[in-house]
Amino acid sequence: MAIDMNDEILQDFLVEAGEILELLGEQLLDLEQQPDDYDLLNAVFRGFHTIKGGAGFLNIEALVAVCHRSEDVFNVLRQGQRQVDAHLMDTVLQVLDVVNGMFHMVTAGDDPEPADPALLETLAQLSTAEDEEAEAIAEPEVITEPEPEILASASEAGTSCDPDEITEDEFEALLDELHGKGQHGGVPAGAAAETKPKPSNPDEITEDEFEALLDELHGKGKHGGVPAEENQPAVKKAANKPAAASKPKAAARAKKPGAAAVPAKNAETTVRVDTARLDEIMNMVGELVLVRNRLSTLKAKLGDEEVANAVANLDVVTADLQNSVMKTRMQPVKKVFGRFPRVVRDLARSLKKEIDLEMQGEDTDLDKNLVEALADPLVHLVRNAVDHGIETPEQREQAGKPRRGKVLLSAAQEGDHILLSIADDGKGMDPDVLRAKAVEKGMMDHEAADRLDDKECYNLIFHPGFSTKTEISDVSGRGVGMDVVKTRIAQMNGSVEIDSEWGRGSTIIVKLPLTLAILPTLMVVLGQQPFALPLSSVVEIFNLDLARTNVVDGQLTIMVRERALPLFYLHNWLVSGSGHEARDKVGHVVVVNVGGRHVGLVVDYLVGQEEVVIKPLGSMLQGLEGMAGATITGDGKIALILDIPGLMRKYARRY
Repeated sequence: MAIDMNDEILQDFLVEAGEILELLGEQLLDLEQQPDDYDLLNAVFRGFHTIKGGAGFLNIEALVAVCHRSEDVFNVLRQGQRQVDAHLMDTVLQVLDVVNGMFHMVTAGDDPEPADPALLETLAQLSTAEDEEAEAIAEPEVITEPEPEILASASEAGTSCDPDEITEDEFEALLDELHGKGQHGGVPAGAAAETKPKPSNPDEITEDEFEALLDELHGKGKHGGVPAEENQPAVKKAANKPAAASKPKAAARAKKPGAAAVPAKNAETTVRVDTARLDEIMNMVGELVLVRNRLSTLKAKLGDEEVANAVANLDVVTADLQNSVMKTRMQPVKKVFGRFPRVVRDLARSLKKEIDLEMQGEDTDLDKNLVEALADPLVHLVRNAVDHGIETPEQREQAGKPRRGKVLLSAAQEGDHILLSIADDGKGMDPDVLRAKAVEKGMMDHEAADRLDDKECYNLIFHPGFSTKTEISDVSGRGVGMDVVKTRIAQMNGSVEIDSEWGRGSTIIVKLPLTLAILPTLMVVLGQQPFALPLSSVVEIFNLDLARTNVVDGQLTIMVRERALPLFYLHNWLVSGSGHEARDKVGHVVVVNVGGRHVGLVVDYLVGQEEVVIKPLGSMLQGLEGMAGATITGDGKIALILDIPGLMRKYARRY
């Protein structure tokens, strides 16, 4: 059955439930480490209870059932009738996965399938103490006025076998006494003297009087019935309207002055905005940036001081607007980091390793598109650190290390970039093993492998099909994953660097721009055509000096600080009609970072740094390798934005 996705209540539920589920994952892992934390137990209980309530209102029965069983388990834990253990946590985390799956089905507009009956049965077994607790804390019975049919049957029977029921004669006598019309004709003075003073309002009775009246109705007085002597105080308790006695507390609540008129202390300061609308605003800001660039170019040509001042003011306002809109799109990287405690916990249990995960810089903000795109690459890197990096407890003890390994996941902002670091204190990487594996797989010969420095050896793990695992498992060993990481991060105009020390551990650093919407670039010219190089890939720039070039193994290189740097002429690759020889003896070398390795790209002219808005290529050029998109330059021309890793794959395959 399809779900109406236009329902506003459903949309509110999806937002709230999504936030709760995200928080539940963290709370459950914290609870495993702190099983006696009562506040955590209450928080998890409330989380499942809130989701159950919303799902029940929307008639999502499958979600209600599994959340209700989970709620029962945590109620038992809150009552101290069961302790948190590994089996219980495994089950509850499995339940969380099921609930997340149902949530995604509801988000897609589908009615979720019921949970596995075996899982529900396991939850029922874990909540067996709940029934005992429910019996111990039974709610007080609500008394209602007997129905006429019940009175009639009681009259015919004469007496009742139920000790909580009274005969018709006893009931009539009680009514007479309540209204002062019985054989006693009122309330004897002795009985009245023993009662407490009447309330000022004749329609109200005191709480003690109300309790006494209930005892008499149930035949639970001193004599087990309703003797006239015991009923006398009750006559005075409700002289006019005994029905009002059933609502003393409700009346008291209704009389509280101004209870509903108290204004909220804190007014709402946030507004939910559809991300599509934010994208629209960001696109318009991008167009404004292009207009600003165009006006800045015209300003230099016109030479008018007033125009220059106006353009300068526009430049400031545009920059402020751009920063403000970018901040609205920013999300803390915690949204990505939040999933890793669960990943590390489950993977460590399956590999029989003991691992602590530490996270730093979770409040670092990142563009929402990058936050979403980062999830899969970071999962690969963290799993790689747990599987390849951290040793088993026995191996760590033999190496003189603590039994528990450590994985550090951190984020920090550096200028207009974000640095993400995944570090472990495991065994590290052996460069000699990596060289041997590269030769074994036919990636290079022995001489080429021997020339690789340690940093270049570490980067071999990003080659497709490269793996040092001798056994294939469901975790790793197939040689896929790290090459995907490199490709994905390159698509985000980012870079990956590896540092490692044998026996001490490894560190992988991912560098990403703050946003993908507006890209800082280095504008260059090849022939008469402008091109844009992502500034995040540029390391340095210097003038070409042919006296410093050499050919090594058929590759043109240039010596930079006593190291040979591979050199490529972009003109030969990208300008039609060029030969494979250098056109000119002069030019500029732009050193770029490609997967942790530095290469030199020769360009004809340098224009300078410029912020551009990436526009997708048309259908005829869509997917063209080496091209990330297009933009409009300050002088109104169209410039192609280069994808450096894609260019290297296409034209320089050994890189």
